[in-house]
Order: sequence, then C-alpha cells, then structure tokens
Amino acid sequence: MDKMEQLIQEVLTESDRLARLAQPADYETYVELTELREALAAEVHERSAISEVERALLGSISQYDEIILGHMQTLMQEAAAGIQRINSSKKQKAGYGNAGSHESIMFDKGV
Repeated sequence: MDKMEQLIQEVLTESDRLARLAQPADYETYVELTELREALAAEVHERSAISEVERALLGSISQYDEIILGHMQTLMQEAAAGIQRINSSKKQKAGYGNAGSHESIMFDKGV
C-alpha cells in the first residue's frame, strides 16, 4: 500500500469513527483529522495522476463531511457559551468589586 492509499484509509477510518459518535469528540481529535486531511490533500497535489479507485475513495470521504462539520459546530457553540459565561461572571465580579473607595475620608461632626 503506497502513502496515498494509506492516508485515504486513515482519513476514511477516522471519519467513519467520528461520524458514528453520538456526541462530538474533543477538539484535539478534530484537529488531528484536519491535519490528516491536509496531508492527504498535499499528497494528491504532488501526484501527477490519480487512479479511478483512488478517485472513488477520495470522493467517499465527503459522505462524512456534514456529520463531522455538525460535531465541530456543536463544539464551537459550546465554547462560545462557555466564553459568554466567563465574561458574564467577570462583569458581575467587577460590579461587586467596585463598591466604593477604600481611601474615603470620614468627618466627625464633633458632637
């Protein structure tokens, strides 16, 4: 098996595994898949000719794209919600933290 066939099989196997998950995998897993796909794309560009079998296998990768993209968008939305909660928490803490100046001067009426 040459390098391109190996990369195609790795991308197909990992794409199939990720597409079957009920919940998205962690962020790093999708980064690794993206890097693997980039390596495959580079290998395709280096080739002067691609066999019909390789072309068909490359085409079959796209069947997983919609599902994997959906998982990635779910992760993105979860991250955005987390950032929003953190920012909201910071605003609340800042609001409580500025109750007044600790360097205030008090005057006694001298009763």
